[in-house]
Amino acid sequence: QRFNDQTFPGFGTILPFTLFPDKKFEYAYANQGNFTVEHQLTKDMAISASYIFVGAHHLPHPRDINLMRNDLLIENFRRFTGGAPADPTSAQFFSLPAACPGPGCPPGFVVVIPRILGRNILGQGVVSPIAANFFRPNAPNYFFVQALTGLSPATFNALLAANNTLRTPGVISPFGDVSSQLSEGNSAYHAMNVDLKKRFSHNFQFLASFTWAHSIDDSSDLQTLLKPQNNLDFRAERADSLFDQRLRYVFSAIVTSPGAWRSGSGMQRFLADFTIAPILEVGSGRPFNIISGVDTNGDQQSSNDRPSAASDGTLIQPPFFANGSLGRNMGITHKFASLDLRVSRAIRFGERVKLDLIAEGFNMFNRFNEASASPFFKDVNDFGQRAGNGRYYSRPTASFDPRQFQFGLKLNF
Repeated sequence: QRFNDQTFPGFGTILPFTLFPDKKFEYAYANQGNFTVEHQLTKDMAISASYIFVGAHHLPHPRDINLMRNDLLIENFRRFTGGAPADPTSAQFFSLPAACPGPGCPPGFVVVIPRILGRNILGQGVVSPIAANFFRPNAPNYFFVQALTGLSPATFNALLAANNTLRTPGVISPFGDVSSQLSEGNSAYHAMNVDLKKRFSHNFQFLASFTWAHSIDDSSDLQTLLKPQNNLDFRAERADSLFDQRLRYVFSAIVTSPGAWRSGSGMQRFLADFTIAPILEVGSGRPFNIISGVDTNGDQQSSNDRPSAASDGTLIQPPFFANGSLGRNMGITHKFASLDLRVSRAIRFGERVKLDLIAEGFNMFNRFNEASASPFFKDVNDFGQRAGNGRYYSRPTASFDPRQFQFGLKLNF
């Protein structure tokens, strides 16, 4: 709020980024609707089918509105070296010579400001990418130039124009990336749910539930602060949500011993007052985003770059200064399956005191359930598995809990 562009010393070579709400930011809202039909099959059993919809709008997501101009970075590099850069780093961080002739001087190159500004043999201006603030729209890095040379912004602007450079003057700003928090995200959730439920009678009850669901969005969360792969094409981010789970089946039940067994003899008395309660859950995997781990598109951020898919489905690194063709969240974890079981036995001491012996087991078959997988495309290729819908499996990096047991005593009086 008290920024003074005349006295601000700068933060060093690379200007910091800022994350602020856009002036048109709107708070998110959601519309929800459901329709359910239920039918009684018997006096203690019913089946229901429901459709659920949730649509959310104005979801928050960050986007860099002060992007580097890769076309100008490439042309600036070509003016100095006579050829194209091998990668974004080459175009963003090459060094100009302190004096010419000398080491690192192309033929006919003239140094105007050591390490900052010069002209090639054709009279075309070349400026240090850092001093140019990587040709972002806002302004050159006046703080860096003034720290190294003592030149004022007005003097540096005049030299940029006089030497025919690609860098234009701009509003003095202490920022590089300007990550605006926008509210342009949208999501849609559709689900069909079928329940078969039986009320407790004849010593047992159960609930069987099947869900088919699909969640689609272009911004699943705010924790990662990930910008889209292409800040100029936010529509390309529309894909299955990170928490999308297409199929899920859950069965739970409670089975008790008949009360008459308490007064029985032999095996009936031994099995009296037992309760068995299983929970079976089976579900499909969840998506994750596959990334290249390399800043291929030249936005100085490698956590949002995706690979491209070759004709045989193999994932490859796209050319530099290009965006990957693979869609967002094209990875998928393996399906989930787990059986939990609770067994309890009540021991009665008269009419008012009861001791419950409880044994519980989780993931009884000790199945490996994948919680997350490596997002890097090389691990995806090495793992070498594809899902039937074309999605990619990867090397697991975390799992849900293995088989566990717990025991307890509960005294009722």
